Amino acid sequence: MKKASDVLEVRESIFYNKNVDSDIKIASVGDIHISKTVGEKDIMNICKSLSNENPDYVCLLGDLIDSPKELVKGKGLDNLKALVKYCSYIAPTMIVLGNHDYIYSGSIDVPDLSDDSNIWGELNSLSDVYVLNDDVYSDDKILIGGYIQKEDVYNNRYDKHTEDAIALYIDLMEHPNLHSELKEDLPKVFITHSPASINDNRIKDLLSVYDVIIAGHYHNGCVPAMLENIYPKNAGIITPKLDLFPKQARGVVRLDTGTYLIYSGGWTKLSSVSPLLFHPLDMLCNRQIDITTLTSNEEYKNESIKTKKLVLKK
Repeated sequence: MKKASDVLEVRESIFYNKNVDSDIKIASVGDIHISKTVGEKDIMNICKSLSNENPDYVCLLGDLIDSPKELVKGKGLDNLKALVKYCSYIAPTMIVLGNHDYIYSGSIDVPDLSDDSNIWGELNSLSDVYVLNDDVYSDDKILIGGYIQKEDVYNNRYDKHTEDAIALYIDLMEHPNLHSELKEDLPKVFITHSPASINDNRIKDLLSVYDVIIAGHYHNGCVPAMLENIYPKNAGIITPKLDLFPKQARGVVRLDTGTYLIYSGGWTKLSSVSPLLFHPLDMLCNRQIDITTLTSNEEYKNESIKTKKLVLKK
């Protein structure tokens, strides 16, 4: 019997951009959570699905692994390397890390990406792979800024159900390369793992230089596939911080600054480190990737957002 998790939901968003010469296609996937339950079959399906879309760029939005422990046991390390290497064969691949990739008891520091003795530094040294730790990638077609949230941003000491927008603002201000004096004649895309504080007015203002922001982390609000069309458009059921019924946790939102914010739904909804009782709920949700096209075609001044569903190979 086919489960919802056997279905891939591909959201195709097309946005007009005056700085585009020819169409630019970006494929994004987040929250893969490589683990004992997300293995070679998932990697194969992800890579094949991305390849079929023939993108110009691939963005991996963090939480590639379920825990740093996956890198020292089982096949987690091999699967991560296979994923990133295959993506780099498809197109230049941008990576930001998520909290599951590097935050755990005893280690809360973002790895040194210039040191190829650790896995993230090793991947960053590969051809056409860019782990963007508060850094910018640019070529003659596009500029992509990538930000990795720090532990004090994720873990708000004043409210366990939210992230710390003030800590995020301070950290972004310490990285002016992400928002100041960027090339004006290029389309600009910002990728980060968590969208939790993007709606804060200070953050929105800093990031208003970007045309599109693409983030993961929210797992489509954990809305089961059977409820997607009847549940409020951008609302979710629960966030990773256990905030119930958030008003914005999925979909595509145009901020009042004009920037589009894409809540990429993610591959996995309930990971293996979540309470065992909830694991079966993952089967109720589709796997999801985003395809974002920037175009100079003025027919798309009003954005086009469509979804197609494909059955995954078992």
